[in-house]
Amino acid sequence: MANTLFIINTVSPIFLIVILGWVLRKIGVIQEEFIRQSTKFVFNVTLPVLIFLKLATVDFSTIFDSKIIILVYSCIFIVFFLSWLLAKIFITKGNGRGVFIQGGFRPNNVIIGLALIMNIFGEDAVSRTVMILTFLVPLDNILSVIALTISDRQNKRSKALTEMIKSIALNPVIIAAIVAIIISLLRVPIPRVLISTGNYVAAITLPLALIGVGGTLRIKYLRQTSFITLGASIVKLLVAPIVATIIGVSIGYTGTDLGIIFILFACPTAIVSYILAEAMTTHGEIAGNIVLTTTLASSIIIPIGLMLLTYLNLL
Repeated sequence: MANTLFIINTVSPIFLIVILGWVLRKIGVIQEEFIRQSTKFVFNVTLPVLIFLKLATVDFSTIFDSKIIILVYSCIFIVFFLSWLLAKIFITKGNGRGVFIQGGFRPNNVIIGLALIMNIFGEDAVSRTVMILTFLVPLDNILSVIALTISDRQNKRSKALTEMIKSIALNPVIIAAIVAIIISLLRVPIPRVLISTGNYVAAITLPLALIGVGGTLRIKYLRQTSFITLGASIVKLLVAPIVATIIGVSIGYTGTDLGIIFILFACPTAIVSYILAEAMTTHGEIAGNIVLTTTLASSIIIPIGLMLLTYLNLL
């Protein structure tokens, strides 16, 4: 009972802040412009600061784990190709295959995943998670572009592929992580005043980002739930975490590491998948529906999954 209450008390606030963001937008306290600007601020300023501090202030060589990187990459590819196979069997080309594939494998790890891990497992787990995300974020972007480019003929912008590749190379999160790793490995000292200032800036990241996530949700999409939405949601919230957890346990991961693996794969579909689908295909509305459905459903599935892992003495 104590473990169940702990999981509920640590997971619920993350999703309650998301709901708060939706309510604030609905009643007009925040508008589209605020959401757009705050999301840009988080992505370009506060999140890179958070990533930088979590990596630069620890000995990167002690948190780097090639085995967990290989595990995460393997699981992403398994889910990606499974989604691709299901899309090829059940969805006609040009009718949303790419959106289905992206919705099935691409998780909202940088915001919701990081927030959940920080709340449940504490600060020590955050640095390890950031290490994983440093390698995972570029792969997610590349696979999303491949899915949307190859699987759907109806591309709205042919130059979207070039722009996405450019955005990966100039991604502030990736740049911050690389610089931080170099500083950590070279053991370059960071002045205490900069760390303290950075901590204040970084503290803004997750609450503001979660409010932004809530502000982008459109409940009206629930009326347009389709086979593609339901299928992608099942792959994202059930198949992906089950596959990752089974593989994780089979190679010896338990405790915090297994919890990180589970959460990274049980997270809802990333909001950026909607933005990318809107830019590259004619199926942006379906992508938005997948984001909404998985975000709402994950608030139930993630606590249940964590409770099962606790019951099985794996956490």
